[in-house]
Amino acid sequence: MILSKAFSSPRTSEFYSQFFKPRYETWQSAIKQTPLVVMIWGPRQRTQVWTNQRRHIQETLRRMGHSAFFSEQLGVPITAITKKGVEFLQSETADLILVLQSTYDAVGAVQHFSEFRVVERKMLLFIDEAAADERLYHRAVEDLRAAYNNIETFRYPADIVHDDLLIKIVEKIKLMQLVKYCALQKASGGWGGPAARWRARNDGVALAPVNLLEMYREQRAEMDVLADSAALFVLAYANYIGKCAFKALAHQIGLDEATLRDALMPLLRSQMMVHLDETFHVTSFGRRVLGNAGLVGWIAPAQVQTPAAPQSPRQIHWARNLSLALAGVLLFALLVFSYWFSTSQQQLPLQYTPTQPAVTQTLTRVPTPLLTPSPLR
Repeated sequence: MILSKAFSSPRTSEFYSQFFKPRYETWQSAIKQTPLVVMIWGPRQRTQVWTNQRRHIQETLRRMGHSAFFSEQLGVPITAITKKGVEFLQSETADLILVLQSTYDAVGAVQHFSEFRVVERKMLLFIDEAAADERLYHRAVEDLRAAYNNIETFRYPADIVHDDLLIKIVEKIKLMQLVKYCALQKASGGWGGPAARWRARNDGVALAPVNLLEMYREQRAEMDVLADSAALFVLAYANYIGKCAFKALAHQIGLDEATLRDALMPLLRSQMMVHLDETFHVTSFGRRVLGNAGLVGWIAPAQVQTPAAPQSPRQIHWARNLSLALAGVLLFALLVFSYWFSTSQQQLPLQYTPTQPAVTQTLTRVPTPLLTPSPLR
């Protein structure tokens, strides 16, 4: 995974190490327990180089847990592998057919080369890029590649000597293995979960014959994201933090902007994420895909307070003496303040000394005596 390096944000690193990585590995382990039945067909050249390469491919696929066999082991005669020899192949029992040829005409003449023929027979085509008849099949090949992603080219003999052809085959097989795993999960009524849950469900699942190439074409956007660990991590982390601006997301994940754009492209194309108001949001479809893979529901663990180390007797004695000294200083300061306050009250000037209010004189009215006139004599 390109995201296994240290992240610039502790929050991102914690999410990756404690949630995404263990769950992703559990999910990948469950996918690896889904075996495929693969038939290896061709090439017609019976050189020592091709003989060794065919055997190497078969051994590698068997180590991965698949059932891999050659077409001649099914009783298909060598003389039947002609331009229309594909019609003799009994592919009902096989999930896939690896077609290893140096030319295109092994799957039929130009007038017989059709999408139905290749897809119906569940073919993954690996053709020499220097094939002389490539121009005759170019249009049909491009249509197949766009719809089913089932055609790859290789350089002979360089890619065989350096195992580049084997790497391409293994990548295609892993993709088809993911498609079959999803088909089994949907047939059993659910996706994702730990490997034990997958085994319990798989024991009772009877999957009807299914064409993996057709399933891949119908759900290609979803399958391409599930097969891309970087895009899947970006989707899971964006769902965890909520809406986020592009530069902030790039900084937290630790990717340069160009790499992040590449990771976001399949997510936006499949509408698992949308870009609104300069921020990215995970859609309900994106959350459903994450839920099927078991990559939702993480909450950051609460921060646990680390208990303080016990103090030594000397530290306790020193702290007690310090507290007593501080208490003494505060008491002394309080006494000084009380003395100053009482002294300052005694020395206030007269204008601040309260006086008794003066007695207000009131006018007392004395009633005038009435004069009684004396009688005249």
